[in-house]
Amino acid sequence: MKYSFFTLLIFLGLGRLSAQSFVGNINPFPSTSGRVSVSDDTLRILAIMVSFQEDEDGTTSGNGKFGSVYSQNYGSDILDPLPHNKQYFESHLQFTKNYFQIVSKGKLEIEYTVLPDTFSLSDRMRNYSPAPGSNDFTPLGNFSVETWTKADQLNPGFNFSDYDVFLIFHAGVGRDVSLPGSIGNERDLPSVYLSRNAFKEIFGESYEGIPVSNGSFNITNSMIIPETESREVETISGSFLIEITVNGLICASIGSHLGLPDLFDTETGLSAIGRFGLMDGQGIFAYNGCYPPEPCPWSKIRLGWDEPVTVDIQNASINLVTNLAATMSDTVILKVPINSSEYYLIENRNRDANKDGSIVTYVQDNVTRTKAFLNDTTGYQSFNVDSLSGVITDVDEFDWAVPGNGIVIWHIDENVINEKISENKVNTDKTRRGVDVEEADGVQDIGEIFYTIFGDQVIGEGTYADFWYASNPAELYKNRFAKDTRPSTLTNSGANGLITIKDFSDISNRMSFKVEFGDSVVKPLFSYSLSTKFVTRKSLSTLTNNFGTSYYFIVDDSLIVVNADGQQSRFDNFTRLKSAGQVQNETQYVYGGIDSTLNIVVGHDSTQSVFSVDIGERISAEPVILQSGNGEELILGTYAENEDPSILFKGSINYYDIQIDPINPVLQKTVELSPPIVADQIAVESDFYAVIGRLNTMELIDYWYYVDNLGSHEFTNEYPLDLQLTRDSSGNYLSVLSTSNGVTNKKNIYGLRGSDILFNFSFGNYSDINESIALTDLKHDGTNYIVANNGNNIEVYNLTGAMTDNFPFTDPEGIGFVGTPLTADFEGDNNSEIISVTKDGRIFAVDGGTGKVVPGFPISCGGSVSITPVLYNANDKTNLAALNDQNVLSAWSISSVEGKLYWSEEYGNPQNTSFVDAAENTNRINEFFPANRAYNYPNPVYEGTTNIRYYVAEDSKINIKIFDLAGDFVAELNDNAQGGMDNETVWDVGNIQSGVYLARIEASSTSGKTEQAVIKIAVVK
Repeated sequence: MKYSFFTLLIFLGLGRLSAQSFVGNINPFPSTSGRVSVSDDTLRILAIMVSFQEDEDGTTSGNGKFGSVYSQNYGSDILDPLPHNKQYFESHLQFTKNYFQIVSKGKLEIEYTVLPDTFSLSDRMRNYSPAPGSNDFTPLGNFSVETWTKADQLNPGFNFSDYDVFLIFHAGVGRDVSLPGSIGNERDLPSVYLSRNAFKEIFGESYEGIPVSNGSFNITNSMIIPETESREVETISGSFLIEITVNGLICASIGSHLGLPDLFDTETGLSAIGRFGLMDGQGIFAYNGCYPPEPCPWSKIRLGWDEPVTVDIQNASINLVTNLAATMSDTVILKVPINSSEYYLIENRNRDANKDGSIVTYVQDNVTRTKAFLNDTTGYQSFNVDSLSGVITDVDEFDWAVPGNGIVIWHIDENVINEKISENKVNTDKTRRGVDVEEADGVQDIGEIFYTIFGDQVIGEGTYADFWYASNPAELYKNRFAKDTRPSTLTNSGANGLITIKDFSDISNRMSFKVEFGDSVVKPLFSYSLSTKFVTRKSLSTLTNNFGTSYYFIVDDSLIVVNADGQQSRFDNFTRLKSAGQVQNETQYVYGGIDSTLNIVVGHDSTQSVFSVDIGERISAEPVILQSGNGEELILGTYAENEDPSILFKGSINYYDIQIDPINPVLQKTVELSPPIVADQIAVESDFYAVIGRLNTMELIDYWYYVDNLGSHEFTNEYPLDLQLTRDSSGNYLSVLSTSNGVTNKKNIYGLRGSDILFNFSFGNYSDINESIALTDLKHDGTNYIVANNGNNIEVYNLTGAMTDNFPFTDPEGIGFVGTPLTADFEGDNNSEIISVTKDGRIFAVDGGTGKVVPGFPISCGGSVSITPVLYNANDKTNLAALNDQNVLSAWSISSVEGKLYWSEEYGNPQNTSFVDAAENTNRINEFFPANRAYNYPNPVYEGTTNIRYYVAEDSKINIKIFDLAGDFVAELNDNAQGGMDNETVWDVGNIQSGVYLARIEASSTSGKTEQAVIKIAVVK
């Protein structure tokens, strides 16, 4: 940690002083907790005045005694005039009292006591100051301990426990302001707030504070503030006094005690919110430290001083009233939710809400006086206060310190705040700040470094053009704040925030604007914060009837139900697997099981009830609901002890009739699995079933099998992860499943029918990808496609293992995709779209034909995601719902029509059938061997292999002969190609020299057709 360090720039010719940077922290060791509680909302401050042993040290200001920082008598017509005594410090604390009385709306009362006697510590100032650049705050800890120990000794019987904050006013200036030509101050004391946490960091975790003699009370904090921040600088014409006072610094230090983080960049010291709030160096030293602006709205809300009005997720016209002009019924802070962790806070800031100018109260020569300024003028500006003198004790409007008037929009990211507040680094990343001003002029320059034509450094602190109002003259200003403006309403992760704020009125105490939610098609529906807290969850699912959509997910073994109105129900000991659901006669039925108990939740409008049935055998797999010619059937994988002692269990599939009585399933038939595996997953359609599962043996070795109506296949050194069922172009059932190979650590994709392996290919490392894949009718070209998340990619393969055109799609942020991809044609263009979510909660929709992001996406659910979202149709549209790791359930409408759902959730659909029907062939290519679809990739080939790709309309034999440009034969490749889709043949160029080669691809179909094409392949090594 670095100590506090303000760098200020002076334009001596203009008389300008501007706070530039705050390198370090006001609170170097913050607590992770929020607001510090104060009894009866009264903060009691005990202050003491201390000096040091006299010195002639050139690295400190003054000689260690009060008043020695001035080399001459400047009289009383300056800020912070001498004497710096008890009354002087009481005047500064009176300002603090007045400030917090106003900005807290009377919710925080400050009481203060300044002990009457000053005393000198045992050493010189430099020995209590951390070395420049040091993170060791032990000297300041020792300074605090010695100060309060001596104060206790000098004030026997004094009740320190009556106070909350312990403030040390010390002789000299703070190591907070560095000015050209100023006397060296490398060993002055930095101004910091040392909390209980800071004392533990300095003296060890067991340290309980500074003991005092009266009772068992320990002092657990210490606020260190200099007598003044004014200091002399040397110019060509002699010594010159720069007047800077400590009011803002005391207020910010109290803010630290109350639990506010620093809102400047604590790593670089650069400003982050400028003069728009208290906890930034620009705000602290506004008007040369005489008075800061009011805290930002996030700070007020955090401290419980204000409550925002949250706009519902619907278009609204807003009137926003500036704080001092508002009545009880007026909206002062508006909250506009973006997602579960990000939102806008919008306020109307007016420098002169009272229309009477700025009225300053100050104490000079022990007399309280006032001055009025109708507007900024020479001698009364944020960087020049020559017209002020004495000690400022009050200002009628603290927001006179902000740089303009109008609407201020704050972008708040609670994920960033929660992640960084314990280190006091909320705003260290200027591309992803926790508390950020959306600067209306389109140039995010607060905290940016600029240089004048004279080479002077200036740091952006905010201007009048950063406010939103109709007549804003900034060149980029559009009177509209949306995804396509500058700044934009994109989330911090770059997702579409689905918010437009526009039509701001002109500056006044009451300003109006409009808030609109949604894109042209994508519109948010709701965001519910769930009361159920959980660590693990799985299997989000939906059911829709005339009463609306209900949402189901599993927490440990409990079923959580959220109905259309956001009401939540919990059913414990329900299932450890994904539930299956159906709607029958407008009633929702949800099935799950634990051991041999089948549990059923029945939902009507907003009520649910639960029923339980003992089926006699233990349930092993997710229940499946089959809707076929046989009516409604519930299919359960079950197991019992086996008669053969070498095999522990025998497994079966049981079919139950739930058409007549859904809560009293009637066993219709049992299929004994052979071999007698215990089913892990079942996929069904009509009378066809497919199962993956384990054969449990006495040797404690599990053998993994695939089993369907036609036969079985045993896996060696790998185990099945998930199962999908479909039909091929001939109408035959085909199972697609993924496996993990324990030897190669690769994920493999199999196409199986009975014991026959129809295709097999591998991709990716198992550790890098999720377990589930999805199927979809991607292009209506007669074949279904396999969709998988693979690290940073969404990959799409046809049934030969060839990557489809325009894929993979890669996460532009490199975060990576999680869960199972979802597939549906929700745009109505005969191409399936693919939806997948990244680890940080961005949800992408990718057009299956072009591989491009669907307009309106990505959107954000506001937090990391560990389970797959769901697609569902309701109100004649396709909707999307997602549950994030912050226990927030959100939903969006993503289409203007009711789309066709292919893979809408885990296991395909709410019924868990894991089935997608045969693909349509309206876009099938009937040309036998189109030459324009023959190519290779990568091309040029730099190393390894290249994939030679071609399309055949019929099953064919492929012969590829490769020649160099001289016509010499190089290689021959032979392969079998599956009709109706792209196929690939791999050429290994490991032993091939650099050059250009010609590949003649000849296809011969089983019906006798023969065609060929020639492509060029470049090899570069």
